[in-house]
Amino acid sequence: MKKVFLLLVTVVFMNCSTNEEVEVLQDATLIGRWNLEGFEGNVMYEFTAEKRFTLYASDGNFESVEEIINSGRSGNDWWYEGADVTVDLNFGNFSTLKPTFKCNNNVIIWLDASAEVHSTFYREGYNLNDCTE
Repeated sequence: MKKVFLLLVTVVFMNCSTNEEVEVLQDATLIGRWNLEGFEGNVMYEFTAEKRFTLYASDGNFESVEEIINSGRSGNDWWYEGADVTVDLNFGNFSTLKPTFKCNNNVIIWLDASAEVHSTFYREGYNLNDCTE
């Protein structure tokens, strides 16, 4: 009888749950669409496996990568160099910054070589005000 009681107590405790929502942890990847803080609704970046595309909108509706390619524009090559990301801005110009992921990888704080904040990106659909880290 004692074993049955312990088994029942164990099952009850294991099946208890709370009403707390579990926040999904995004992968720490650049791949995807990112808002640029301060330019919301006007400029967005989309990283694919090899290119960073700059998307523009005047009415909040952003171009797609397909539309950019079809218009004759191209994206910028990008790659990791250790912990830094380098973007080829064309004509011999490069931008090298260190991404620091925050808020379940929904926010990137970009740091320059002096560890100063260069810019902040946040995932499309994420509310930057929710980031309290």
